Amino acid sequence: MIRGRGAGRAAAAALALIVAAPLAAAAQVGHTPGDSPFRDVTTRQHVSLLVGSFGGNTAVAGVGWRSGTLVTGRLETRLSGALDFGVTLAVAGSSRVKIDTYADSATRVSGPFDRSVLFADLGLALNLTGAKTWRGVAPYVSLNAGWMTPAKRERDPGGYNAGGNFVLAPTVGVRYTLRRGLSIRLEARDYLWRYEWPLYYYEPVDHDGAAITPAILGATVSTRQWVHNFTLSAGLVYGFNF
Repeated sequence: MIRGRGAGRAAAAALALIVAAPLAAAAQVGHTPGDSPFRDVTTRQHVSLLVGSFGGNTAVAGVGWRSGTLVTGRLETRLSGALDFGVTLAVAGSSRVKIDTYADSATRVSGPFDRSVLFADLGLALNLTGAKTWRGVAPYVSLNAGWMTPAKRERDPGGYNAGGNFVLAPTVGVRYTLRRGLSIRLEARDYLWRYEWPLYYYEPVDHDGAAITPAILGATVSTRQWVHNFTLSAGLVYGFNF
């Protein structure tokens, strides 16, 4: 369980890479233009379509989003030699179980039920080789923030709300240029968000108000939990100038 520490570590890692980025550019010194392994990126806008795996995380209560297929679209524009601004939209084919806190422990869990989860975020990407590629390779890191929501929002018996959440999404990836304007991309992303657990997960009762044992969560478990949802995606990038 984390309380923002994962996001803090991601930001610290991004800062360290910002400091290290100029070293990559310095590696160009000593090459004639024709022999240099570095090539200019001549396009300033990029649109990407990626397909991959959404790792999911059922969280301590077991009702969180499960693994599935992730489809991602992104539009980026160059702000400077090293920085891109991007807008990302994604949809994950996921599933989850429901807990009926009014039922006994043998019958209170049902599912899993298939659900789609939607993501939208904005972010800044740091290109570690600046406005160039190294032998066609352009690694990057980014930090993104946005929102996730299931396509079908629902409240379970007992009060758990399977709704929207603010997300942080630290990302690392690499682009490889196939030819001018066309690249392939491979990236790993961690969607971070927080769950909140209802009182009845700790003190379940039946419809007559009688206590049910055991509880879904123990008394020492926090009512809030940050979770990681790792993803791995690959796809095509088309570059253009607008």
